[in-house]
Amino acid sequence: MTIVLGGGVSVHPVSRVSHAVWADELEGQTGEFAAFLSQVSEQNSGLELPDDPVRTAVPKAGIRSTSDSQDAAHGSAFGAPRLAMPVAGALAGRGTSADSAAAGMVAGEVTSGGLGAVVPWWEPRASEYLLNSPNFMQVDVPTLLTDTLESSPRISAISRRTSIAYEKIVQQQAAFDPTILLETGVGRVNDPVGSTLTTGGPPRLIQDSFTSSAGVRKITQLGTIVDLNQEIGTLSSNSQFFDPAHQGNSRLSLSITQPLMATSGRVYNTRLVTQASIESNVAWQQLRLDLESHLIETLNTFWRLYERRAQLVQQRALIARGERIGKLVAARASYDSGPLQQIKVTRRLASDRDRLLELEAEVERLQVQLKSLVGSPSLMSMDQRIELIPLGDPNLPVETFEVRDCIVRGLEHRADIKAATRQLAASGLEVNVTKNELMPRLNAVIDAYLSGLNGSNAIGESFVDQFSEGGPGITAALTYNLPWGRRAAKSRYREARYRYQQRSEELRMSLLEARREIESSVIRVRAGAALRASKAATLSASRREEAIATRRWETLAGDGGPTALVLEDLLETQKRHTDAEQAYVTAQVNYMMELVALQQAMGTFLIREGIEPARVNCTSEVQILATTPGNLSDYPLENWSEPSANQHEADWNEMSVSGESLTGQPEMIENELPIVDPSGKH
Repeated sequence: MTIVLGGGVSVHPVSRVSHAVWADELEGQTGEFAAFLSQVSEQNSGLELPDDPVRTAVPKAGIRSTSDSQDAAHGSAFGAPRLAMPVAGALAGRGTSADSAAAGMVAGEVTSGGLGAVVPWWEPRASEYLLNSPNFMQVDVPTLLTDTLESSPRISAISRRTSIAYEKIVQQQAAFDPTILLETGVGRVNDPVGSTLTTGGPPRLIQDSFTSSAGVRKITQLGTIVDLNQEIGTLSSNSQFFDPAHQGNSRLSLSITQPLMATSGRVYNTRLVTQASIESNVAWQQLRLDLESHLIETLNTFWRLYERRAQLVQQRALIARGERIGKLVAARASYDSGPLQQIKVTRRLASDRDRLLELEAEVERLQVQLKSLVGSPSLMSMDQRIELIPLGDPNLPVETFEVRDCIVRGLEHRADIKAATRQLAASGLEVNVTKNELMPRLNAVIDAYLSGLNGSNAIGESFVDQFSEGGPGITAALTYNLPWGRRAAKSRYREARYRYQQRSEELRMSLLEARREIESSVIRVRAGAALRASKAATLSASRREEAIATRRWETLAGDGGPTALVLEDLLETQKRHTDAEQAYVTAQVNYMMELVALQQAMGTFLIREGIEPARVNCTSEVQILATTPGNLSDYPLENWSEPSANQHEADWNEMSVSGESLTGQPEMIENELPIVDPSGKH
């Protein structure tokens, strides 16, 4: 961005420049009628109809346009130039003096050799100082997007949201990390006894104990629970049967529990990790959607600001032409004009100034909106009356788009389709999990231990003896658990299947919606190009019409009869001319925005603008990088076909259909068979 403080350049609004120029032209016209008539005749003697103010921008052979240079440097889809094209250099050298500005209002054109066509007269003026603001800032599209990526709180928020989703994966993977268990304690038992066999005589049993244990617990991705624990401690008692006294004990135990049916297998036990991976992938696609949406909203505001500034210049020019007519009518007051003509001019000027006030307010509103979307602290901390000057060139050549290629691009790159695919995978995972829960719970449990015991609190000797004396103790068992009827498990499985079918239909709906949006966007782009050409023809005709009406009015006189209608017709013609100019600018900007909307519909906007979300060093931190703009010709087209109506039902009936794991493990997500009970019932 280029910032100029303290008033910047001393460029006056168009209307003020025009007032000064035409005041000089009218000086001395209040003399004799013969002198005035001679001056008017002299003005009309060399009057010729100027050329068209706008033409279709078709570069001539051997002339390389600014857009061609951008396209060659960065690459673009279907041969179209990049939309984010700075035009500060293209504006250099255009006339901005008072004489050229006044002449531009009449002639309506400024030539530009770079595009090989005529550039509308208002474009250089729209890139200059227009408002009565103390400061101004010049903004081009690449700088605007870069500052938005760096400063926008919304973009920062959505990147943090994606980082949170990645942290969920780590949290779920941590469930398979080994757990270290430490426990220590002391205890004293002081109980009355009801049998002499308990203590051998003393009326109360008194025991003092100290225990300490350390162990490791591990849950594997197959569902196996491994628990290794080492215990040591001391025990003393007042019982006469307690031998040896003041015991030091040690015990090493190993417990293994392996599910054999329900809750077994990698798919079931890593379901939370896979689900977190899917959700993070969905969050990543949502990041792309939100990032794209915010940048396009910023870009649209940029071009709307350009549009309103150009229309502001045009409206001021209309007022200047009306004021010129008002001065001529006032100069003729002593000869052939009357109050009726002056009233007509005054009424029209009042209406035009109302429109001018609306445009100035709209420009200020769009400036506030653009600053809010960019979110730059330096920009927000400046004077609120700062003027933002967009440097943009909407004169793009008409491009041809193939609907099929656009649809294929959309199926490859649209984030909502990728998100819908991941959600379908999540539903497939849920089907696998609930199918696993249909089986009975059959677990194999193995417990083994080694122990040692010595007196005199000899814990160390007991620890050694547990490996050298005696042998291990082993216990093996099977546990079985099956709820009667398994109604809850069957219901969850049916629910998972219904959800899978629902996600399948939602994916088909996303594909159809994407196709509709892309085809509609292509239609709007074609219509926008045709409308821009039509508005250019209308502008050319309206400008010629005003030139003829101006010549006709200047050669006639009088306040009544047909001549009074001539002035009214001239004022209406001027209004139609300005309306045509403003409509042409709107058509230009709309065409630009339709091209951006087509990129959004195809999901290629970030690629075209060289904006890439990335994870920093494979961590959960997400950054938005501005890289070299991509060329979609480097991305080959794939063959896509819409799934048939019976495709998903065929997946259910196929004997073995496996999917691809989102965590890099095979057969993590599968499309399973219908429920089959051991009894043969579905």
